Amino acid sequence: MSFGLIFKPRAEAEIAEAFAWYDQPTIRQGEAFFSELERVERFIRLNPLLYPEVDPAIRQANLRRFPYSLFYVVDGSVISVLSCFHQHRDPGTRPARGDA
Repeated sequence: MSFGLIFKPRAEAEIAEAFAWYDQPTIRQGEAFFSELERVERFIRLNPLLYPEVDPAIRQANLRRFPYSLFYVVDGSVISVLSCFHQHRDPGTRPARGDA
């Protein structure tokens, strides 16, 4: 089965913010961040149920080299990425199912 993947506005904004941070001249890891994000995205598309459910219907896929997690839901053949969440933020601000 082929899964479509969409990024919700919150996820897009968080990815843009993280990329801007890592792409600073003193850090220069923006491309590495984006590559890692694409790697995790490929795994999610191939097997969306691979990653654990952390809340009802919400799954969490951790990036390897960066302290971020993708939170997503699977609805039929569509995967919606709710958030690209920094792992050191307050867990109370993680996305909920209503954010989908």
